[in-house]
Amino acid sequence: MKRVSSCIFCILLCFAATGFADNSGRRAQQNLYELEPLYTRNARNAQRFTVNLTYDDFRNVRIEEAEEFDGYTTKIEGILPFGTDKRWEVRLEIPFYTDGDAWGIKAQQKIDIDGNGGVFDFANLVLQRELSTTEKCVVNTSTYLGYGRRTEALETSINDKYNHRGQMIRFGVNMDNARVNRDIRLQASLDGRYYFDTDDLNPSNNGTEFYFMNLSGGAVYNAEGFIKPAFEVLYSTDFGDRQIYQAVPQLIIPVKDIAEIKGGYAFGHSDGEGSTQTATVRATFRF
Repeated sequence: MKRVSSCIFCILLCFAATGFADNSGRRAQQNLYELEPLYTRNARNAQRFTVNLTYDDFRNVRIEEAEEFDGYTTKIEGILPFGTDKRWEVRLEIPFYTDGDAWGIKAQQKIDIDGNGGVFDFANLVLQRELSTTEKCVVNTSTYLGYGRRTEALETSINDKYNHRGQMIRFGVNMDNARVNRDIRLQASLDGRYYFDTDDLNPSNNGTEFYFMNLSGGAVYNAEGFIKPAFEVLYSTDFGDRQIYQAVPQLIIPVKDIAEIKGGYAFGHSDGEGSTQTATVRATFRF
């Protein structure tokens, strides 16, 4: 699994090396609409149809019937801006494969878990609306609302299925200070999720309903140069046993005006799970 992660990262990094250094005009456009870090959403909407391909290699995740879940998830997201001045955008995100191994709590043995879906990432459709922009306000802000449901169940090596049903309501707000003349962009996001009618998923107990609140703050250094460093801090809770604190150093590499390659490593601690890590590689394409 580690070899797969390394290969994917190297391939994407080599592809990014074909890009050119940015000029000041390009930097201005990136500052306003692009160079999005891994977890914190831009408050400004996308300006073109955008596709994100994401690979997450995670460690030590807990769900209702399994713990110490190590594996990877792949997902795709499409973003379409619309309306006057593109003040609206619709996002569709679909996790398409998860694979890993864990300790089965009931079975009391090591088990394999895989399937054409995600863990806490459901297929979801989100509608976002810009509330303010820096043309008329101090900061950019936006809010969103969406609905999701699990795609495929996760199969296990003990003839049991995990995550074979579930729905969620998703909502959140984003804020950033993106301006043309800023080298450092600061931003923050709150992502709330209400999961219901779930099975084998609740990380704190055996209930079929639970909440997630994800808070993130990020800084992107958008000065001249080929590679743009970024840094984020994350806090995630289900208002129960799961309390996760993570730091995420990362690099963003723009490829001309059509793509970005970014990679980061989230590391930290969970009161319910101990040490947690996630290595993420994402390719962004704009059309």
